[in-house]
Amino acid sequence: MSAETMTVARAERDAFVAQAHGRAVRRVLRTLAVGHLFMGAIYWGIFLVITIALPLVVRAAGGEISGGAMTGAEFSARWFAFSLGVVLLTMLLVAHLAAGGTRRTLWVGSVGAALVAGVAYGVLNAVGLLVERGIFRSLGWEWDRLGSALVPQDDWFVVSAAAEALAVAVYVLVGAAIAAGYYSRGILRGTLLIVPGVVILALVDTVTRTGALDEAATALFSDAVPSSAAVGLPAGLLVVAGSAAWLWSHLRAVTLRPAR
Repeated sequence: MSAETMTVARAERDAFVAQAHGRAVRRVLRTLAVGHLFMGAIYWGIFLVITIALPLVVRAAGGEISGGAMTGAEFSARWFAFSLGVVLLTMLLVAHLAAGGTRRTLWVGSVGAALVAGVAYGVLNAVGLLVERGIFRSLGWEWDRLGSALVPQDDWFVVSAAAEALAVAVYVLVGAAIAAGYYSRGILRGTLLIVPGVVILALVDTVTRTGALDEAATALFSDAVPSSAAVGLPAGLLVVAGSAAWLWSHLRAVTLRPAR
């Protein structure tokens, strides 16, 4: 075989591998993203109905509130996304690898799906806050502003949406990493992964100034907690990147074992 023929064959092989890799990534991304978006739509649909109905019911009863349903969404949405990160990767991992998919395509698709989920949750969270604020103002009530505590406050809608998107993406990635850890490390060490996972979640809550873990971190380390979006949001991106790397460290070690 001539050198020219070998070069052409190598180029064709590389092109085929690249196409196969792209198809596998898109399949993983589509499967996981659809799961996150479908279940997320149900979750946020319920919360938006409650957000609209709660103040109207309270007003009809002659009462007044300062915090509506979105107070609950501020803390529960990311944990809902976390649980989906665990469940969806668990459902896909074995089937993907057994069908000949690679760990790298699973990782790339998982990271992409986490970012899609993050953006969707971030936007829907900010929209929910706007809806609740509008209802409270129409009823003549004071509204306690929710969302990220990062400044500037004039752009709270954009800042809160971006902060929530970053936080949810990290929660999804950490959930997926813990699920992969059970396959790669076993039950005992996989369970211990919850500890560094919680540390990562507390870190993203702190730098984005969102969620329940931010309140604890702010109380303990008030001087080290960022207050500016110019600092907090880039720091959140770094936590997303670290979470993706942590997921890869577990996926690359996954081995399929026969059922006993």
